[in-house]
Amino acid sequence: MKQKGLTESDTIAALATPFGVGGLGVIRISGPKALEVALKVFRPKSPPFELPPRKVRYGFVYDPSSGEVVDEAIAVYMKAPYSYTREDVVELSCHGGYLVLRKVLELVLKSGAREALPGEFTKRAFLNGRIDLAQAEAVLELISAQSEQALRLAERQLEGVLSKRIASLKGRLIGLVAPLEAWLDLPEEEVPEPSVEELREGLKGVLEEVEELLGHWRQEVVYREGVKTAFVGRANVGKSSLFNALLGRDRAIVTPIPGTTTDVIEETVIIEGIPFCLMDMAGIGRPKDPVEEEGVRRARRKFEEADLLLLVFDLGGPLEDEDLELLRQVEEAGKPYLLVLNKRDLPWAFDPKEVAKAPFVLTSALTGEGLKELREAMARVVLKAHGVGSPSELVPLNTRHKRVLERARAKVLGIMEGLEGTLKGDLLLYELRELLDLLGEITGETTPEEVLEEIFSRFCIGK
Repeated sequence: MKQKGLTESDTIAALATPFGVGGLGVIRISGPKALEVALKVFRPKSPPFELPPRKVRYGFVYDPSSGEVVDEAIAVYMKAPYSYTREDVVELSCHGGYLVLRKVLELVLKSGAREALPGEFTKRAFLNGRIDLAQAEAVLELISAQSEQALRLAERQLEGVLSKRIASLKGRLIGLVAPLEAWLDLPEEEVPEPSVEELREGLKGVLEEVEELLGHWRQEVVYREGVKTAFVGRANVGKSSLFNALLGRDRAIVTPIPGTTTDVIEETVIIEGIPFCLMDMAGIGRPKDPVEEEGVRRARRKFEEADLLLLVFDLGGPLEDEDLELLRQVEEAGKPYLLVLNKRDLPWAFDPKEVAKAPFVLTSALTGEGLKELREAMARVVLKAHGVGSPSELVPLNTRHKRVLERARAKVLGIMEGLEGTLKGDLLLYELRELLDLLGEITGETTPEEVLEEIFSRFCIGK
């Protein structure tokens, strides 16, 4: 995040809303000279010609060098520490055109501010103690949420749900560290040495809480990252038609000619609050030419990557050996799957009970029959496979938090094993303090600078 010549005491500015045509665009200025910079380019329409804190002023943005009016605007001054960054902040709400916003931002930068780096406003909020690192990451999660459930998880993270659980974990550890430290540092006080049993029980509680948090991550990854869903089946059983029907639009080409789909087409649809990345692909069978052979190869690769398999059979035609072979392969894959018996509007060529070893759904991509049941079944199978609960009951974690907790789990297990051997005294205290520091990486108390840089570099400029 730090670059040569840039400091965290600079006054920074950026467009806080996306560039483009719109009703409004907001220029955000933050830092010790925010008010000074703003008053160089903004003048209220009527006296007093100043910006009192927490009051909205209407006026004009003008070019200080020429006096030319550039735009009419609304200005709001938020005096430190009562702002997003806990610094002096001024926000100029202008008309939302690309040229006018670019011009206003240029004037602000010429008047004493520098352009903010990606995520620098949120980083300052973190560095100034307004939010911790987990909450700062929640801002990015909030912006990129694909569903209502993912949005709710981000909101809970921003509220500090995870931070409170980490504080609880650290409190447990401090309860183990403090007596050990007192015993080591104050021998003249005759402080009793903590017993191995007390330490073991305390660490067992820490381990259980870490395991519980990791269980939450395994559930919510469904809401955050979605489910890769592959349509599997012979050519011309209706995979592309079902793909289009679930999307609600014609995305894949559909013809009566077998082998129309030769490449993988991917689109995301939200079902029951879960982002399903649908993958339509070539029928898996015996290819007739090099093009079909490549399509089958790519289909098999997506088969391996998928989290959920939708095995499609044509209910209007007889079961083929290829159908039964695919059913065997799907069962052996050990992944959640649904048997989708398509073309239910035609006379049935076989009894669904002949193949119904798993949950199945009867559908017609042509008439729309069974699509509602298919959506419900997809969500039900995925939620059951992952043991997923309601977002309001989950502790929000991202992949970074998960990795830190996995390291913490390994550390706890190592300390518990060491208690049975030579891990005593100062060495034990050192290991426990390392564990405390490790947990502090989640909330930012002990996070390495390079990790901070990587996290905030993923933000847009202006956030």
